[in-house]
Amino acid sequence: MSHLKAHRVRGLAVGVTIVSAFTAVLVLVLEGDRLAAHVHAAALVASALLNGAYAIAFRDPARHRSWIAFALLVSSIPVMLSGYYYWGVFSTYTAVVLLTIFIAADAADSSAQVLLGCGLAVAAQAGFACATAIGWIEPRGLVGVVRGSLTTQLVAVGLIQMMTIGAAFFANDARRRTSEVFADHTRALRILARRAAQVEEAQAEADEARRAGGGRPGRFSGQTIGGFALDEVLGRGGMGEVYAATHDGAPCAVKVLAPHLLRNPTAYGRFEREGAVLCALESPHVVKVLGVSAATAALPFVAMERLSGIDLAQLLKLHGTLGLAATVEIVDQVSRGLDAAHAAGVIHRDLKPQNLFAIGPDGARTWKLIDFGVAKWADGESSLTADHIVGTPGYMAPEQARGHAVDARSDLYALGVIVYRMVTGVPAVSLDELPRMMHEVVYRMPAAPSSVAEVPAQVEAVLAVALAKRPADRFASAGELAAALADAAADRLAPAIWQRASLVLAATPWGAWLED
Repeated sequence: MSHLKAHRVRGLAVGVTIVSAFTAVLVLVLEGDRLAAHVHAAALVASALLNGAYAIAFRDPARHRSWIAFALLVSSIPVMLSGYYYWGVFSTYTAVVLLTIFIAADAADSSAQVLLGCGLAVAAQAGFACATAIGWIEPRGLVGVVRGSLTTQLVAVGLIQMMTIGAAFFANDARRRTSEVFADHTRALRILARRAAQVEEAQAEADEARRAGGGRPGRFSGQTIGGFALDEVLGRGGMGEVYAATHDGAPCAVKVLAPHLLRNPTAYGRFEREGAVLCALESPHVVKVLGVSAATAALPFVAMERLSGIDLAQLLKLHGTLGLAATVEIVDQVSRGLDAAHAAGVIHRDLKPQNLFAIGPDGARTWKLIDFGVAKWADGESSLTADHIVGTPGYMAPEQARGHAVDARSDLYALGVIVYRMVTGVPAVSLDELPRMMHEVVYRMPAAPSSVAEVPAQVEAVLAVALAKRPADRFASAGELAAALADAAADRLAPAIWQRASLVLAATPWGAWLED
């Protein structure tokens, strides 16, 4: 709606520029009092310059500012008075004033602006007309004053003011109704977009659940490995199966390498690396490792604490979106786990809502990072995955989708995508066929968050930095992203972040495609 207002005000400014310039020339060639003509022409030229400057300076709707537009409209009052001076207080010039008042009121941003602007206009023109009728200002207009007594002239002036007030009233009512219709339309589109996204995500989750086959006996159910008694399968992934298990009577979860990969050296090495990754991490916000298999074990496994709670994907499925306060809290905790991983030289590479898990009751949840199956050492060799692109397309960074080297900033991009999903209710990338998704990840900036949900401008600026296509433009750490998001939610975002967001969006605006 703000963009629509910006376009309307700029359109009004362009129209006033053209009309003012034309009328200035016309006044100078017409008959009439020369002093009044020169005064009116000078006011028209000034109006043309002001409105023309506004139209040029505010070509970008994002630069629109309500108070500047209102000041521009107020500046038209001297033009109106000079017009009465030249054309006459009771001339047909009144119709031009009424039309201008109607258009200006309709383009205003609020009823308060309409009331103030109308009040100033009525006071100015009533004062000028009364002063002319009384004789304080010498009548120089092409059309003289109304014949009759002073009372008759003042009544005529009052009628003109009533018409001015009426024009402003009806314009304000039209503006209000238009705003309501537009707001209802926008809400409906947002609801439809969220529902469509939820349906697509539910379908993807259903497909994943069918592949996972959780709750059923697995190949190793009933066996004990490394002192961990395996029970039913909790879930299956590309790398392995996760079993419910117990160790000395305590519940836990054990991930074993998928049976069809037991003889695959590459997969075997990657699985061993996951155990090493988790053992290297010490954070309350990373799933805790209870044990790993020996290097010579025939069946490699990683035993972890068994988490009881809800993952972020399930939470989003229940609520659609999360409030800013909840989002800030989640990101704060996740960022601690992510920074701990990065400090240990580990890059997750598959950050997504399903891999953020909460334990504990509402209001006292602890969020943990899980599933480091495709993680890598930041300074280690990456031959285990050099020939494959790993990660979840909808949440991977552009450089990851290209198959280029990744670092901690790739995880920060994924965290930005998660925040986008939490505050808008829709994914940043369209859920489409894999090649199209990958192409969109690399080349397209997501739609502006404020275009699909009620997202504050400061939060939108944080997301612009987090989702920058170039890693160098993103935040330096998860903690920095979390702090910026908290500041944005509290309406105190640092000017430096605003500047960084402006630079990112100048290169690739929201919804635009990147030129390679």
